Amino acid sequence: MSADLTTLVIFACDAGMGSSAMGATILRNKIKAAGITDVQVVNKAVADLASDAEFVISHRGLTDRAVHMAPDAVHISVENFMATPKYDEVVETLKSQRA
Repeated sequence: MSADLTTLVIFACDAGMGSSAMGATILRNKIKAAGITDVQVVNKAVADLASDAEFVISHRGLTDRAVHMAPDAVHISVENFMATPKYDEVVETLKSQRA
């Protein structure tokens, strides 16, 4: 991945506010702690997903809708936005892409 490109990670929930905002903050902190600087983490409603996302993280109950809205993204389903080992997996994937 080129240093001038930014990876887009989107947290998607029904309204694009509460739970996805909290999950996005947790992942931003993990990415920052890993020293990764070229990743943008945002949160939005599933209905507002665009096709430019590389990673979409959603609750497992919303994943089918998220895949429909952003079919080319890597989709990660979680049970709980606040506590999941999936965030560490995302950080490791981002690190390996940059190695």
